[in-house]
Amino acid sequence: MWIARTRNIYTYAGEPWGLDNGAFRDWAERKPFDGDQFQRVLDKALQHPKPLLAVIPDAPGNATGTMNMLDEWLPTLPDLPWYVAVQDGMEPEHLEGYPISGVFLGGTNRYKATAPLWREWTHQNGLPFHFGRCGTPNKVAFAMEVGADSIDSAFPMWSEARWNFFVDVVTNGPHQLSLLSDDGQRRDRKRGGMDWTTHNERK
Repeated sequence: MWIARTRNIYTYAGEPWGLDNGAFRDWAERKPFDGDQFQRVLDKALQHPKPLLAVIPDAPGNATGTMNMLDEWLPTLPDLPWYVAVQDGMEPEHLEGYPISGVFLGGTNRYKATAPLWREWTHQNGLPFHFGRCGTPNKVAFAMEVGADSIDSAFPMWSEARWNFFVDVVTNGPHQLSLLSDDGQRRDRKRGGMDWTTHNERK
């Protein structure tokens, strides 16, 4: 279960869950990050079993802004498994020395082509690698190909056909689907007469 900042925390006993910081929604609505609301949901989170991951506040698509927020927020955060949502322009050396629990791959589709680099760096440092916003089977396939430890996706929640297709991709392999072409550009695919692609996404 992926809990957004604006949602109530409603998990059943023993259910794995993750805590989103809500920065992408604020960015999409052209609003500044709502740190007060984030703090309120964080207070609620502390009344539940620990999530598998929680995302440090970030600035979608903005490396400098994300690093500034990392420096601002990380020292104040409670003991949870905090992941950095890496954004366009960020490289592994930017995170050297930070006491983080994992990396959440954000950014544009072009930036998501850096997934193999982040997967290698996280595993070399004993950290898990999460591939964020796998909104299409193409993205799921790419995440599986690079060996991501976890993903999040709303794709299968919209219809039974999407759910079945998503389960098939995850269970039986990527079916040669690929998110990116050789030059890092988006490659849209159709399968089973349906267009499974969505608009370009950040984080």
